[in-house]
Amino acid sequence: MRWDDLAFVHWRADAAQIAALLPPSLEVEEFDGSAWIGLVPFTMRNTRLAGAGRIPTASDFLECNVRTYVRARAMHGLHGSTERGVWFFSLDAQSLLAVLGARIFWHLPYLWSRMSVSKFGPTEEACDARREYVVHRRGGGVSGKICWTRHERLPPTAEDSLDAFLTDRDRLFTFDGRRTFVGVVHHLPWQLHRATLQHVDSELISSRNVTPLGEPIVCATEGVDTQGEPLRALFAPIVFFDGDCGFCHRAVQRIQRLDSKGALRFAPLMGETYSTIAAPFRSRVWGLQLDARGLPEATTAASLVLLDEEGAWARSDAVIRILRECGGLARIASYPLRLIPTALRDYVYDAIASRRQRGSPIETCDLRDSRGRSDDPRMLK
Repeated sequence: MRWDDLAFVHWRADAAQIAALLPPSLEVEEFDGSAWIGLVPFTMRNTRLAGAGRIPTASDFLECNVRTYVRARAMHGLHGSTERGVWFFSLDAQSLLAVLGARIFWHLPYLWSRMSVSKFGPTEEACDARREYVVHRRGGGVSGKICWTRHERLPPTAEDSLDAFLTDRDRLFTFDGRRTFVGVVHHLPWQLHRATLQHVDSELISSRNVTPLGEPIVCATEGVDTQGEPLRALFAPIVFFDGDCGFCHRAVQRIQRLDSKGALRFAPLMGETYSTIAAPFRSRVWGLQLDARGLPEATTAASLVLLDEEGAWARSDAVIRILRECGGLARIASYPLRLIPTALRDYVYDAIASRRQRGSPIETCDLRDSRGRSDDPRMLK
C-alpha cells in the first residue's frame, strides 16, 4: 500500500490520562517530559494483499487516525519486550470493507466515516499546495476538519529529535480484549516537509477521552510506499511442565506438533523461567502444591501450567487454552471442551495426571522440534 499526502498534527497530553486507556501490557512513552497525542490524515492507495490484486472498494480511500506512542512493559515478572510503537485510539476510513477487515484481522478500532479531501494550489505536487481533509463519523455525530499547507522539505531528522519520535515508528500495537499483538510496517525514511496549519478540529481526539494540551505542532510529507507483516502476539504463552515426568515430555512433544506456527514456549516447572515469575502469579496456579521456595512440588497432580497475558492457568483450563493457542483443528477441539463443567474436566484431568509417572521413564523421551533438533528455540530453561 501507499500512504499519500500525510500531515502529522501533534499536541502534548497528560500521561496519566493516556495510561488509563492502554492495556496492561503497554505503557506511555514520553518525550520532553510529556506524552503526545496525534491526528494524522492521509490517503491510502494501492492497498492489496501480498501476491494478490487490488481489493475492490478497499484499495484507495481516505483515512484519519488518532494515535499516541507507547512501549511494551514486562509481564508477570519476566523480562519484557523492548519494542516501542504506535497505539491507535481510532482510525476513521471511507471504505466499509477496509473497516471490517482491519477490525476482524488486525483488531484495530477502525470506524466507518464520510470523508473528503480538497486540494488547492498551482499543482497538486507543488510546495505551498494546501490540503483540507473533512471527516464525519457515521452515526456518531463526531466530525473534524484539518487544513494545512506543505512547504519546503526539512533536512533529515536526528534520531533524538521530536520529529523522529513522532514519525519514525515501524510498529503498531493492537489488543483483542485478551492479548496484545504487534504489527510491523516496513517503509523508507519519511521525507518530511515544514507545514503550517490553517485549521484543525480536535473533536476526534476529545471523543476518545483525551484532552490535547497547548498549541499543536505540524509537519507533512508527500507519502511513502509501505508493506505490512502479519500480527504476532507480544507475549508468547509459556507451557510449564513437570521436567521429571516422561509422560509430560511426551505431552509436550504432541503439543509442539500441534503448534505448527510456533505460538507457544515451553519450560520445566522446576526451571529458571518459572522461578522468575512474580510471586502473585505463582500462587494463582490452582492445583499446585508449592514447596518452601515457592516452586511446585514434583508430585503435584497439575503437571501442565499455561502462563499467558491474562494470567496463570492449570489443569483442564490450561489444556483448553493450549489447544486454543495451537490453532487449526486443535482450536476447534477446544470449543466443546469448554462446554463441559470445570469440576468434571478437572476430575478426568487429575485421574490421568495422577498416573503419569507410570509411563516410560524420562530418559526415553527427547524433546525435539519439528525438524528433529534438540535445541528448539521454543524451549526455555
